[in-house]
Amino acid sequence: MKIAFHGVTIADPRSEFNGKQVDVLISDGVVSEIVEHSSDRRYSDDVDVKNCAGVFLSPGWLDMKANFREPGYEQKETIESGQAAAAKGGFTAVLLMPSVNPVIQKRADVEFLKGKSKQSNVDVYIAGALTVNREGKELAELYDMQLGGAVIFTDDKKAINNSGLLLRGLQYADNIGAKVIVYADDKSLSGDSLANESAITTKLGFKGSPSIAEGIALERDIRLAEYANTPLHCSGISTSEAVDAIRTAKQMGLPITAEVNVANLFFTDEVLNTFDSNYKVKPPFRGTTDKEVLQEALLDGTIDCVVTDHSPEDIESKDVEFEYAAYGMIGLETAYSVLNSALDGKLNPDHVANILSINPRSIIGVDVPTISTGVVANFTLFNPTAEVVYTANDFKSKSRNTPFINHPLKGKVMMAINKTVLSDNF
Repeated sequence: MKIAFHGVTIADPRSEFNGKQVDVLISDGVVSEIVEHSSDRRYSDDVDVKNCAGVFLSPGWLDMKANFREPGYEQKETIESGQAAAAKGGFTAVLLMPSVNPVIQKRADVEFLKGKSKQSNVDVYIAGALTVNREGKELAELYDMQLGGAVIFTDDKKAINNSGLLLRGLQYADNIGAKVIVYADDKSLSGDSLANESAITTKLGFKGSPSIAEGIALERDIRLAEYANTPLHCSGISTSEAVDAIRTAKQMGLPITAEVNVANLFFTDEVLNTFDSNYKVKPPFRGTTDKEVLQEALLDGTIDCVVTDHSPEDIESKDVEFEYAAYGMIGLETAYSVLNSALDGKLNPDHVANILSINPRSIIGVDVPTISTGVVANFTLFNPTAEVVYTANDFKSKSRNTPFINHPLKGKVMMAINKTVLSDNF
């Protein structure tokens, strides 16, 4: 296999080629040549030449929050279909959440997922549960899971309300060289909410989650991490209060990192007027001010990365009354287009490399692919100006719970490659 990316522009702030238009040759999965672009360059007949005018090449992307539903919910997604969806969206790696049945909380659980994922060159990293059955009552077997290959620990979208337990989890994880991901939500304030608490949702009759439920919980989590002198990653940031807390913590020099779901950069709670259950997500879509603050925080580095929160659901779980519908939407295939459209020209190629590849890999502690000769090719190619409309047939996921079908977007993933070509949309 030989592929030439002719006239591609490098997007990698760590690379000597960053911002330069070059010709890149891949031979049998390895970068064999990177040279200054020449429009007159000719290639042998055995080379698949990709004309890359307007296309950028970055280190392969990693999604830090994906649910592949296996084991337990294979009718919604499997490891195989999830990896195909990731590849289609330009992701050469994903971090899987432990929210399956049974919960990923033992070494054997981690090893099962790692074994199942070897069929594809989309790298799969595993997040083990922080507490037994994600119930927030006692710590799970963190060290054994780490021996099996778990790289980080979290209860996904279940907040740990027991401060003492979270403190012990932070300390124990740090003792074995691991990190903890928290989801900030004070359940005594949010309860079993359906959406954001606002004038819009009150008018619609939805039980709402006030933004203070996230803000208060996150401030506590940060204080606990400060006391324990440990790093902390904050998941699913959705409010301006949470952004303020993270910004303050970073100004204090605390090792706090944060992520935002890509859909929360695009939508506000105004979309709930349609009662479309595809808009029922957690954390919920907030108001316009919150969305704008999230966008600004992503661009200025307060928020470190963007995640898809890929959450496949079958028709029986989504095509029901809003109150009874499951939370979540799929997001891997559309992530870049949604992100690029939401930021509307504010997102430069270096930002893309940082928030989709470099930062997430650094947070979970895995190697970031390099762009140089002699290395295994692990790249994502994208075109920020290409317009795209996704149809139902474009998705590799087994589920279709997304509002982005037939929704015009700007920004297209052209190819994902990790040793072999994972997807080719040229």
